[in-house]
Amino acid sequence: MNKVVILVLFAFKMNAQDTITFPKIDLYKRNIVEVSYGKPLGQLSDKYESAINSAFYMRTKIARLQFIDFGVEIGAIVKGSTLDYRFENQKIVLDGTKTSFLLGLRYTRFLYQSKNENLHIESNAGIGWKYLYYQKPQTETYKDIDLKPSIHTIAVSQGIKIMYHGFGVHFNYQYAPYELFNSKIEKNFGGSSLNFGVSGSWNF
Repeated sequence: MNKVVILVLFAFKMNAQDTITFPKIDLYKRNIVEVSYGKPLGQLSDKYESAINSAFYMRTKIARLQFIDFGVEIGAIVKGSTLDYRFENQKIVLDGTKTSFLLGLRYTRFLYQSKNENLHIESNAGIGWKYLYYQKPQTETYKDIDLKPSIHTIAVSQGIKIMYHGFGVHFNYQYAPYELFNSKIEKNFGGSSLNFGVSGSWNF
């Protein structure tokens, strides 16, 4: 009798093990690289022709289909124009900007995701601190002057991205009012730009 009871208990145990289900592992891609072409608009189009931007973001999930992306963007400026800059009660002409830098975060929300999760459309609302780096004139007059000019401001952006199997395209509008924190440059410096490019994402 005892042997029968033991066999029945063993059978129930094995059946219970077979029916155990494990929660699905969340395999959203955490590392994001973007390359884009940036086109300045309005007054900002007088400051440079275009920019080639490279960005790296790390993604953290905060809710279902909602994320926060932290990262940096570095831009190579194409054909930066000279800039009138006030320094020690005089006006000097800076060489055109060649580099931009943005440190910030984005709130990302999936607007659509396919059932197999291979395709999704997301919106990205961002905020960060942005710089445009300039150079002092390369003349003897300013050789010994300690001047490392940069123009910085808060930047906000809104974009959309379409991803398929970790690769896709993105488009965003960015506004960075440079004159807001920089009294040494002209008013209405400009700050609007459009960016579009490609994106890839993966996990380590």
